[in-house]
Amino acid sequence: MIVIDQHALHERILYQQLRSRVDSGRLDRQKLLVPLPVTLTAAEATLACESKEVLAEVGLEIESIGSQTVLVSAYPAMLTRVSPAEALRLALEPLVAGGRAPSPRDLLDAMLHQWACKAAIKAGDPLTDEEVSDLLAQQHAYQDTHHCPHGRPTALVFSCDQIDRMFKRT
Repeated sequence: MIVIDQHALHERILYQQLRSRVDSGRLDRQKLLVPLPVTLTAAEATLACESKEVLAEVGLEIESIGSQTVLVSAYPAMLTRVSPAEALRLALEPLVAGGRAPSPRDLLDAMLHQWACKAAIKAGDPLTDEEVSDLLAQQHAYQDTHHCPHGRPTALVFSCDQIDRMFKRT
């Protein structure tokens, strides 16, 4: 019997898709018809402006319009479950928490991990049969889908012997 953590599996798949698209330069951006002003702390706004190039690399296009406000004009189109403001805040988390400037690659990884986690279906979300089939099919299309980006397993496998022991059958 295999028990699958739908959130962990979807998170790994989204991370792999984001990573692949960023690495190949094929990350689709959703341009906003009207740029969205996002109010940040002064420290976050400074970090956002200093990291503008890395943010652009992952599809976030921003412009400073004040000491605590930036305009988001584009964000990754794949993030359908994440608002542009939330995508920016999630991208800034590793910068704020790091205490030191991470390398662009580390920052990129941290952003992609955060976005994949927030954009993934949640544990307990009801899925249709088609969504389950799609998720399982995607599992085999990517490498390393046995763990989410945070290291949690995406599935647990129980043998008949293990199940018998759990039910105290010998």
